[in-house]
Amino acid sequence: MNYRVVICGAGPGGVVLARELSRAGLEVFIYEKGYYAGLGHDWSDAVERVALEAAGLEMPTLAGNQWKGKLVKTEDNPVGLFEPHAIPFLQLHSPDYYSVKLIEFRMITTDRRNLGQYLADEALAAGAKIKYGYEGLELIYTETGEQGPHGVEIEGLKVRNLESGAVEDVRADLVVESSGFNAALRCSLPEYTGMARHFRDIDFGFVNREVRRRDREKARIDVIPDHYRYGFHTGYQWSHIHNEELIDVGAGVRHDPNNPDPKDIIEEFISRHESILAEKIRGGRSLCIVGPPLNNFVTNGFLIIGDAASTSIPTTGCGVGSAILVGLWAAEIISEAAREGKKDIAALWGVNTRFYLDSNRGASLAALSALRTVLQDLGNEKLSFLFRSDIMDKYTLEDAVNGIFTKPTINKMIATLFKGLFKPAVLLQLNRGISSGSRIYNHYRNYPPFWNPDTYDKWCREAKKITNY
Repeated sequence: MNYRVVICGAGPGGVVLARELSRAGLEVFIYEKGYYAGLGHDWSDAVERVALEAAGLEMPTLAGNQWKGKLVKTEDNPVGLFEPHAIPFLQLHSPDYYSVKLIEFRMITTDRRNLGQYLADEALAAGAKIKYGYEGLELIYTETGEQGPHGVEIEGLKVRNLESGAVEDVRADLVVESSGFNAALRCSLPEYTGMARHFRDIDFGFVNREVRRRDREKARIDVIPDHYRYGFHTGYQWSHIHNEELIDVGAGVRHDPNNPDPKDIIEEFISRHESILAEKIRGGRSLCIVGPPLNNFVTNGFLIIGDAASTSIPTTGCGVGSAILVGLWAAEIISEAAREGKKDIAALWGVNTRFYLDSNRGASLAALSALRTVLQDLGNEKLSFLFRSDIMDKYTLEDAVNGIFTKPTINKMIATLFKGLFKPAVLLQLNRGISSGSRIYNHYRNYPPFWNPDTYDKWCREAKKITNY
């Protein structure tokens, strides 16, 4: 097919999309700011197993508390994708550590650097071309005279060669942004498209993590479970064991100067565990997008995926799974559009439909983002009460951590009312969050299934009323 796709950014979603489009016979170029050796973060993240399986990766099998399989890390296979220690069930602790829920954890600890290189290799093997050391600057477009996302026709993008400084115009039938939450391409569009929104501070978490060496002998006495300390200092704290010698410890807080530095939270945790040594193996600190997803991912000749579209799970900040799934769905939609020689907003609209309607993912993430902000404002003491009284029960928390918004049933609401009689103000605040989340969830489940400017405009006006976006 004589159809040229240019992708800005070699994140997981972008390279999976490139791989699938190349396999379908399209001409695909990726422009990546970094280099092959630096693809992905220098740590291991929890990634949704369902997304990795959908991407065609050979998933490991569970043997006790260990993963076994071709892609699992071993001494003989240091470039494996998956850490050997399995976490099928995760301890979820209250901020004060006095209450704990054991939840099913539908994710697997995945080496982000190895995953990035593995998927890039697959894209290259399929026929995609990757140009490293190029930064996407802005979109090249003409205006149609319409007000709304269909008010532009994208013709390509401007990229800068970071070595020479030269700026080049790159023409394409379709441009895809997979460049991260800075979203330079999307934000270069006119405001009237409704797609140029810059993310706010409240849409971010600030995260610090370190992979430390452990003393094997002391670890037998100093037992540290795989856990999340949920809601602590407006965010979360965690420990994930990688293998007998390594442990990942980290913390995230709402991006707010009044919050403590997550590095200090980590240091305090480490100071209480003599099995964790001073030697740091990997790690880093960065902002993490946890705000609601964009209302729309497409316009004429342009598509947005990954952090640029804010599709991470708001309760954990895990975004690789969504990026991969949207990349796979986008590949199907783009391939069909290419066969028909189309690139207009109507032909690409199916990406929105898959995200918000068919998969139910978008509605859940939008609702969880609203609930997240309310829970963060409760504080450690009130959240600990909700844990302790089982108002925040195992099943609700299990779904939330795994990226699913669960609307409470009538029986659940009645039970919550009785449990919260001694803390009516807390219950009222929680109820506002659940009610807001439910309204948002219901609205996003009524997302326009097909592109119609009047229908979409009406939907957006209502969305703005209930989300303040």
